[in-house]
Amino acid sequence: MNALRIKSIPKSLINQVRSEPEKSGLQFRKFGKSYEIKDYSDSEIAEMIVGIYKEHKMLLTDNQYFIDLKEVKGFICVLKKVSYVKAQTEENIKEKLHNSIKNIRTFYIQDYFAITDKLIEGNKRHKITEYFYKVGAINKGRNENNNLFTTANDYQTLQVFEQGDYPKDLFHPIKQKINDLYFNDDYAISDFKVECDFVISNN
Repeated sequence: MNALRIKSIPKSLINQVRSEPEKSGLQFRKFGKSYEIKDYSDSEIAEMIVGIYKEHKMLLTDNQYFIDLKEVKGFICVLKKVSYVKAQTEENIKEKLHNSIKNIRTFYIQDYFAITDKLIEGNKRHKITEYFYKVGAINKGRNENNNLFTTANDYQTLQVFEQGDYPKDLFHPIKQKINDLYFNDDYAISDFKVECDFVISNN
């Protein structure tokens, strides 16, 4: 099972949860493995702080409500832009070679959503972008891209999904931080789509 790398959970916050669990806001008595905070390790408390409750397959969304991952049918990644290995030229733009998967250096992501058939808190698209950032699956953009998140094009491969062929690196957060973490199965939920206003090709 994939180890979590949770960002910015200081030991002092974990100690505060232990000393005053009723004031922590954590839902360990509802969704956890035990009613007593002493039964949780530091790493388990850190997981709950970012909204992970593996025992009941519950995840806290970015909008601060819980979704049951057993009810999630798929995921969407909203891709805003990419950076390139080779500079764009009029010729390769005309031939649509600039958006070849082999010519992409970095993906700039706007959001990730978990998708449910039924409405939860009035939504069927549930934002989980900050969750992926907190567990180290994606990085924060810099400078003019500080409103976006990034991941490198390490695989340089398009993966086949039912709704289309999409960059393997964009599915990786779901594979590791949802499927493996919660279900111990990399493809437990494999319905995946990338929404963007350009096409990434295998050229």
